[in-house]
Amino acid sequence: MHAAVRQIGIGVCLIVALVVTAYVCFQSWADGELAHSAQVMEIEPGASLGSIAQQLVELGVVSQPKLFKFLASVESLDTQLKAGEYALKTPISPRQLLEKFSSGEVLLHPVRLREGITALVMLQELKEIPHLQHTLGDFTSNNQVHAELAPKLGLSSASAEGYFFPDTYFVRRGLKDVDLLRRAHQVMQSKIAQVWAMRSASSNSQRFSITSAEQLLILASIIEKETGIDADRAQISQVFHKRLKRNMRLQTDPTVIYAAGESFDGDIRYKDLRLDSPYNTYRYKGLPPTPIALSSYRSLLAAVQPAEGEFLYFVARGDGSSQFSETLAQHNAAVRRYQLGQ
Repeated sequence: MHAAVRQIGIGVCLIVALVVTAYVCFQSWADGELAHSAQVMEIEPGASLGSIAQQLVELGVVSQPKLFKFLASVESLDTQLKAGEYALKTPISPRQLLEKFSSGEVLLHPVRLREGITALVMLQELKEIPHLQHTLGDFTSNNQVHAELAPKLGLSSASAEGYFFPDTYFVRRGLKDVDLLRRAHQVMQSKIAQVWAMRSASSNSQRFSITSAEQLLILASIIEKETGIDADRAQISQVFHKRLKRNMRLQTDPTVIYAAGESFDGDIRYKDLRLDSPYNTYRYKGLPPTPIALSSYRSLLAAVQPAEGEFLYFVARGDGSSQFSETLAQHNAAVRRYQLGQ
């Protein structure tokens, strides 16, 4: 009797020892480093735990898919794994893999919207980015952008031109182009509101000529196209504000180039200056009807904070900076010097 009890006790002890050993081994495996060379893994939407485990086997990340599935069940993560593209950094353990997949810590790719480009060029550049899901179709002209882009994105503005903030956005693979542009539009709306609220006391002086946030964005886009020199932005803004106040034509080349659209070949000719377009500021007074490019924050700020001065003209010096003049005679002399080399 005692011998039987003793044997049962020994058997129980052996079973407990085996269970404890298995548990320790399992936890050691769960927290152990996985030796692999895979760098990226993409979990498709709707993928099952079994297919994910098999994918890890095929990539050489794990060699025991059943243990991986068991760990996911024990951790209550078997139904929490999220679709997306993941970076498989080393060292990493099976438990860390599950935590990564369940947290949705997906790999993000940089997508840059460049300042100073038109919406048409922006759309064409986005088409070349493989990480995005392209849903907008092809755009081939500024007119098409004006007519179709805002409705496709569900924007309230009549035209979407210029209403995207230029920046580097980090996106997950498969993000729709419309979602990226809606995000960039929201950022631009926020920046416009922020800058419009920051407009200086000059808004009540003879230096300030715009009356709405919409005009702010239009003017900022012209400033953006006129210079890449930060030190000149506020002074160029002053010139345009003064011209608008005096009801003078802005006579800014970037608006002519925008009016010419896809037919522009790189050189502004007399026929371009005579184009019958509301964007041609050599022919029509006031601001063009929409922005002509994506504006940086620096240009937005310059548009509402024009510099002091009485300048009415400026010309490129050839080194990226501008020469400012108060009179037409001074301007003509600057043109001869910096443009004609006389």
